[in-house]
Amino acid sequence: MSAVLKFPTKPAVLNLNAARFAAAGTHADAGLFFPVECRPLSDLTSMPDRKLQAVVRKDTNTVLAVHGQRYTLIKNEDVYDRVDAAIRESDALDTNGMRIVDSIAYEGGRAIRSYIFPEHKISIGRGRRDVTNLRLNVINSYDGSTNLRINMGGYRIVCANGMVVGTDVSNYVARHTSGFNVDEVKARVAASVENFVRMGDKWRMWSKEPCTDEKAVALVSEFARGSAAMRTKLFDIWLEESKNLGKTMWAFFNALTYWSTHAEIKAASAPNAAAIILERESRVSRFLSTPTLELAA
Repeated sequence: MSAVLKFPTKPAVLNLNAARFAAAGTHADAGLFFPVECRPLSDLTSMPDRKLQAVVRKDTNTVLAVHGQRYTLIKNEDVYDRVDAAIRESDALDTNGMRIVDSIAYEGGRAIRSYIFPEHKISIGRGRRDVTNLRLNVINSYDGSTNLRINMGGYRIVCANGMVVGTDVSNYVARHTSGFNVDEVKARVAASVENFVRMGDKWRMWSKEPCTDEKAVALVSEFARGSAAMRTKLFDIWLEESKNLGKTMWAFFNALTYWSTHAEIKAASAPNAAAIILERESRVSRFLSTPTLELAA
Protein backbone atom coordinates (compact mmCIF):
# COMPACT_ATOMS: atom_id res chain seq x y z
CA MET A 1 0.00 0.00 0.00
CA SER A 2 1.17 3.52 -0.66
CA ALA A 3 -0.73 5.05 2.23
CA VAL A 4 0.48 4.53 5.76
CA LEU A 5 -1.98 2.78 8.02
CA LYS A 6 -2.60 4.40 11.37
CA PHE A 7 -3.46 2.49 14.54
CA PRO A 8 -5.15 4.49 17.31
CA THR A 9 -3.98 4.16 20.89
CA LYS A 10 -5.63 1.36 22.83
CA PRO A 11 -9.03 2.59 24.05
CA ALA A 12 -10.22 2.47 27.63
CA VAL A 13 -13.86 1.65 28.37
CA LEU A 14 -17.08 3.11 26.95
CA ASN A 15 -18.91 6.40 27.83
CA LEU A 16 -21.17 9.43 26.93
CA ASN A 17 -20.85 13.24 26.88
CA ALA A 18 -24.06 14.40 28.54
CA ALA A 19 -22.41 17.72 29.33
CA ARG A 20 -22.85 18.71 25.66
CA PHE A 21 -26.63 18.24 25.75
CA ALA A 22 -27.39 21.74 27.01
CA ALA A 23 -25.54 23.38 24.14
CA ALA A 24 -26.78 21.00 21.45
CA GLY A 25 -29.37 21.90 18.88
CA THR A 26 -31.94 19.61 17.33
CA HIS A 27 -29.25 17.43 15.77
CA ALA A 28 -25.56 17.92 16.62
CA ASP A 29 -23.73 15.82 14.03
CA ALA A 30 -20.36 14.63 15.32
CA GLY A 31 -19.66 12.70 12.12
CA LEU A 32 -20.96 9.21 12.85
CA PHE A 33 -21.21 8.22 9.20
CA PHE A 34 -17.63 8.19 7.98
CA PRO A 35 -16.66 5.52 5.39
CA VAL A 36 -15.47 2.22 6.82
CA GLU A 37 -14.77 -1.26 5.47
CA CYS A 38 -13.36 -4.65 6.41
CA ARG A 39 -10.16 -5.83 4.71
CA PRO A 40 -8.20 -9.07 5.13
CA LEU A 41 -5.36 -8.37 7.52
CA SER A 42 -2.94 -9.93 5.04
CA ASP A 43 -3.81 -7.13 2.57
CA LEU A 44 -2.56 -4.53 5.02
CA THR A 45 0.50 -6.13 6.59
CA SER A 46 3.06 -8.80 5.89
CA MET A 47 1.46 -11.01 8.52
CA PRO A 48 -0.01 -14.36 7.43
CA ASP A 49 -3.75 -14.28 6.84
CA ARG A 50 -5.00 -16.50 9.69
CA LYS A 51 -8.50 -15.43 8.61
CA LEU A 52 -8.29 -12.13 10.47
CA GLN A 53 -9.88 -8.96 9.13
CA ALA A 54 -9.24 -5.29 9.89
CA VAL A 55 -11.87 -2.59 10.23
CA VAL A 56 -10.44 0.43 8.39
CA ARG A 57 -11.72 3.99 8.51
CA LYS A 58 -11.23 4.95 4.87
CA ASP A 59 -11.18 8.75 5.17
CA THR A 60 -8.28 8.70 7.65
CA ASN A 61 -6.81 5.29 6.77
CA THR A 62 -7.01 4.32 10.45
CA VAL A 63 -7.24 0.68 11.51
CA LEU A 64 -9.95 0.76 14.17
CA ALA A 65 -9.75 -2.92 15.13
CA VAL A 66 -8.76 -6.42 14.04
CA HIS A 67 -11.44 -9.11 14.28
CA GLY A 68 -11.90 -12.80 13.51
CA GLN A 69 -13.68 -14.22 10.49
CA ARG A 70 -17.08 -14.39 12.24
CA TYR A 71 -17.23 -10.64 12.75
CA THR A 72 -19.88 -8.88 10.66
CA LEU A 73 -19.43 -5.17 10.05
CA ILE A 74 -22.58 -3.27 11.05
CA LYS A 75 -22.06 0.27 9.80
CA ASN A 76 -23.15 3.22 11.88
CA GLU A 77 -25.53 4.45 9.18
CA ASP A 78 -27.30 1.08 9.14
CA VAL A 79 -27.55 0.97 12.94
CA TYR A 80 -28.76 4.50 13.46
CA ASP A 81 -31.08 4.67 10.46
CA ARG A 82 -32.88 1.54 11.64
CA VAL A 83 -32.99 2.54 15.30
CA ASP A 84 -34.16 6.02 14.33
CA ALA A 85 -36.99 4.52 12.28
CA ALA A 86 -37.96 2.22 15.16
CA ILE A 87 -38.10 5.19 17.54
CA ARG A 88 -40.14 7.36 15.20
CA GLU A 89 -42.57 4.52 14.49
CA SER A 90 -43.02 3.62 18.16
CA ASP A 91 -46.51 4.05 19.56
CA ALA A 92 -45.04 4.29 23.06
CA LEU A 93 -42.85 7.34 22.38
CA ASP A 94 -43.87 10.95 21.87
CA THR A 95 -41.09 12.30 19.63
CA ASN A 96 -42.35 15.89 19.60
CA GLY A 97 -39.32 18.12 20.20
CA MET A 98 -36.97 15.12 20.29
CA ARG A 99 -33.30 16.10 20.41
CA ILE A 100 -30.41 14.03 19.07
CA VAL A 101 -26.80 14.33 20.24
CA ASP A 102 -24.06 12.46 18.34
CA SER A 103 -20.57 11.75 19.69
CA ILE A 104 -17.60 9.63 18.68
CA ALA A 105 -14.53 8.47 20.59
CA TYR A 106 -11.24 6.79 19.77
CA GLU A 107 -11.04 8.19 16.24
CA GLY A 108 -14.40 6.66 15.39
CA GLY A 109 -13.89 3.31 17.10
CA ARG A 110 -17.00 4.03 19.14
CA ALA A 111 -20.13 6.01 18.32
CA ILE A 112 -22.85 7.22 20.68
CA ARG A 113 -26.18 8.71 19.71
CA SER A 114 -28.43 10.02 22.49
CA TYR A 115 -32.12 10.70 22.00
CA ILE A 116 -33.76 13.09 24.50
CA PHE A 117 -37.56 13.22 24.75
CA PRO A 118 -39.00 16.41 26.28
CA GLU A 119 -42.54 14.99 26.26
CA HIS A 120 -41.49 12.15 28.59
CA LYS A 121 -40.53 13.75 31.87
CA ILE A 122 -40.37 13.15 35.59
CA SER A 123 -40.90 16.07 37.95
CA ILE A 124 -39.66 15.96 41.54
CA GLY A 125 -39.79 18.27 44.55
CA ARG A 126 -41.76 21.32 45.54
CA GLY A 127 -43.39 23.03 42.61
CA ARG A 128 -42.25 20.11 40.44
CA ARG A 129 -39.52 22.27 38.91
CA ASP A 130 -36.85 19.55 39.04
CA VAL A 131 -37.47 17.89 35.67
CA THR A 132 -35.74 14.90 34.09
CA ASN A 133 -36.44 13.88 30.48
CA LEU A 134 -36.27 10.36 29.10
CA ARG A 135 -33.00 9.64 27.33
CA LEU A 136 -32.07 6.66 25.15
CA ASN A 137 -28.40 5.97 24.36
CA VAL A 138 -27.52 3.90 21.30
CA ILE A 139 -23.89 2.79 21.23
CA ASN A 140 -22.15 1.06 18.35
CA SER A 141 -18.48 0.18 18.05
CA TYR A 142 -16.03 -0.84 15.36
CA ASP A 143 -13.17 -1.39 17.82
CA GLY A 144 -14.70 -4.44 19.52
CA SER A 145 -15.17 -2.65 22.85
CA THR A 146 -18.91 -3.29 22.93
CA ASN A 147 -21.71 -4.87 20.98
CA LEU A 148 -24.52 -2.70 19.71
CA ARG A 149 -26.20 -1.42 22.88
CA ILE A 150 -29.36 0.51 23.64
CA ASN A 151 -29.95 1.68 27.20
CA MET A 152 -32.38 3.94 29.00
CA GLY A 153 -31.67 6.80 31.35
CA GLY A 154 -32.61 10.41 31.87
CA TYR A 155 -31.41 13.95 31.30
CA ARG A 156 -31.89 16.30 34.25
CA ILE A 157 -32.52 19.76 32.85
CA VAL A 158 -31.57 21.92 35.84
CA CYS A 159 -27.92 20.82 35.87
CA ALA A 160 -27.50 18.95 32.56
CA ASN A 161 -26.75 15.70 34.42
CA GLY A 162 -26.99 12.40 32.62
CA MET A 163 -29.25 10.37 34.91
CA VAL A 164 -28.52 6.66 34.99
CA VAL A 165 -30.54 3.66 36.07
CA GLY A 166 -29.72 0.17 37.31
CA THR A 167 -27.88 -2.16 34.98
CA ASP A 168 -30.87 -4.42 34.32
CA VAL A 169 -33.39 -1.84 33.11
CA SER A 170 -34.31 -1.86 29.41
CA ASN A 171 -30.80 -2.64 28.17
CA TYR A 172 -30.57 -4.24 24.72
CA VAL A 173 -27.45 -5.86 23.28
CA ALA A 174 -26.85 -7.27 19.78
CA ARG A 175 -23.65 -8.97 18.64
CA HIS A 176 -21.89 -7.99 15.45
CA THR A 177 -21.76 -11.65 14.45
CA SER A 178 -25.54 -11.78 14.04
CA GLY A 179 -26.89 -8.25 13.55
CA PHE A 180 -29.91 -6.99 15.44
CA ASN A 181 -33.65 -7.40 15.39
CA VAL A 182 -35.63 -4.21 14.69
CA ASP A 183 -38.81 -5.63 16.24
CA GLU A 184 -36.85 -6.35 19.40
CA VAL A 185 -35.59 -2.77 19.38
CA LYS A 186 -39.19 -1.51 19.19
CA ALA A 187 -40.17 -3.73 22.11
CA ARG A 188 -37.25 -2.45 24.20
CA VAL A 189 -38.09 1.13 23.38
CA ALA A 190 -41.64 0.60 24.60
CA ALA A 191 -40.34 -1.07 27.76
CA SER A 192 -38.02 1.89 28.33
CA VAL A 193 -40.97 4.27 28.59
CA GLU A 194 -42.64 2.07 31.20
CA ASN A 195 -39.42 1.63 33.16
CA PHE A 196 -38.71 5.35 33.06
CA VAL A 197 -42.02 5.98 34.81
CA ARG A 198 -41.14 3.38 37.45
CA MET A 199 -37.72 4.97 37.94
CA GLY A 200 -39.53 8.27 38.54
CA ASP A 201 -41.43 6.66 41.40
CA LYS A 202 -38.12 5.53 42.91
CA TRP A 203 -36.55 8.99 42.50
CA ARG A 204 -39.54 10.57 44.26
CA MET A 205 -39.07 8.12 47.13
CA TRP A 206 -35.40 9.06 47.29
CA SER A 207 -36.35 12.74 47.49
CA LYS A 208 -38.05 11.94 50.82
CA GLU A 209 -35.47 9.43 52.13
CA PRO A 210 -33.02 11.08 54.57
CA CYS A 211 -29.29 10.84 53.97
CA THR A 212 -27.05 12.19 56.70
CA ASP A 213 -23.49 13.36 56.09
CA GLU A 214 -22.33 10.20 57.85
CA LYS A 215 -24.34 8.00 55.48
CA ALA A 216 -23.03 9.97 52.50
CA VAL A 217 -19.44 9.51 53.69
CA ALA A 218 -19.95 5.73 53.96
CA LEU A 219 -21.51 5.51 50.49
CA VAL A 220 -18.91 7.77 48.91
CA SER A 221 -16.11 5.70 50.47
CA GLU A 222 -17.47 2.50 48.96
CA PHE A 223 -17.97 4.10 45.56
CA ALA A 224 -14.46 5.64 45.55
CA ARG A 225 -12.78 2.24 46.06
CA GLY A 226 -9.92 3.60 48.15
CA SER A 227 -9.26 6.77 46.12
CA ALA A 228 -8.85 9.61 48.61
CA ALA A 229 -9.04 12.24 45.86
CA MET A 230 -12.32 10.87 44.52
CA ARG A 231 -13.72 10.54 48.05
CA THR A 232 -12.99 14.21 48.73
CA LYS A 233 -14.37 15.34 45.38
CA LEU A 234 -17.60 13.38 45.75
CA PHE A 235 -18.20 14.56 49.30
CA ASP A 236 -17.73 18.18 48.18
CA ILE A 237 -20.29 17.59 45.43
CA TRP A 238 -22.63 15.99 47.97
CA LEU A 239 -22.41 19.07 50.19
CA GLU A 240 -23.40 21.30 47.27
CA GLU A 241 -26.24 19.05 46.12
CA SER A 242 -27.62 18.64 49.65
CA LYS A 243 -27.73 22.44 50.03
CA ASN A 244 -30.10 22.63 47.08
CA LEU A 245 -32.02 19.37 47.45
CA GLY A 246 -31.82 18.71 51.18
CA LYS A 247 -29.98 15.85 52.85
CA THR A 248 -31.77 13.11 50.93
CA MET A 249 -30.91 10.08 48.84
CA TRP A 250 -32.06 12.09 45.81
CA ALA A 251 -29.32 14.61 46.57
CA PHE A 252 -26.79 11.80 46.95
CA PHE A 253 -27.86 10.25 43.64
CA ASN A 254 -27.49 13.64 41.98
CA ALA A 255 -24.02 13.99 43.46
CA LEU A 256 -23.01 10.79 41.67
CA THR A 257 -24.58 11.85 38.37
CA TYR A 258 -23.01 15.31 38.64
CA TRP A 259 -19.61 13.63 39.03
CA SER A 260 -20.20 11.31 36.07
CA THR A 261 -21.25 14.18 33.80
CA HIS A 262 -19.14 17.13 34.94
CA ALA A 263 -15.96 15.87 36.61
CA GLU A 264 -12.84 17.17 34.90
CA ILE A 265 -11.38 15.26 31.96
CA LYS A 266 -7.68 15.61 31.19
CA ALA A 267 -6.88 17.62 28.07
CA ALA A 268 -5.16 14.65 26.43
CA SER A 269 -8.36 12.62 26.80
CA ALA A 270 -10.73 15.35 25.61
CA PRO A 271 -11.31 13.76 22.16
CA ASN A 272 -12.66 10.70 23.99
CA ALA A 273 -14.86 12.61 26.45
CA ALA A 274 -18.00 10.92 25.16
CA ALA A 275 -16.60 7.51 26.00
CA ILE A 276 -15.18 8.55 29.36
CA ILE A 277 -18.46 10.01 30.59
CA LEU A 278 -20.44 6.96 29.50
CA GLU A 279 -18.08 4.70 31.43
CA ARG A 280 -18.54 6.87 34.49
CA GLU A 281 -22.29 6.57 34.07
CA SER A 282 -21.90 2.82 33.78
CA ARG A 283 -19.95 2.81 37.06
CA VAL A 284 -22.72 4.78 38.78
CA SER A 285 -25.30 2.43 37.29
CA ARG A 286 -23.53 -0.62 38.69
CA PHE A 287 -23.29 1.03 42.11
CA LEU A 288 -27.05 1.62 42.15
CA SER A 289 -27.53 -2.16 42.09
CA THR A 290 -25.19 -2.92 45.00
CA PRO A 291 -26.64 -4.16 48.31
CA THR A 292 -25.07 -1.19 50.11
CA LEU A 293 -26.94 1.39 48.05
CA GLU A 294 -30.19 -0.57 48.04
CA LEU A 295 -30.11 -0.86 51.85
CA ALA A 296 -29.29 2.83 52.22
CA ALA A 297 -32.17 3.86 49.97
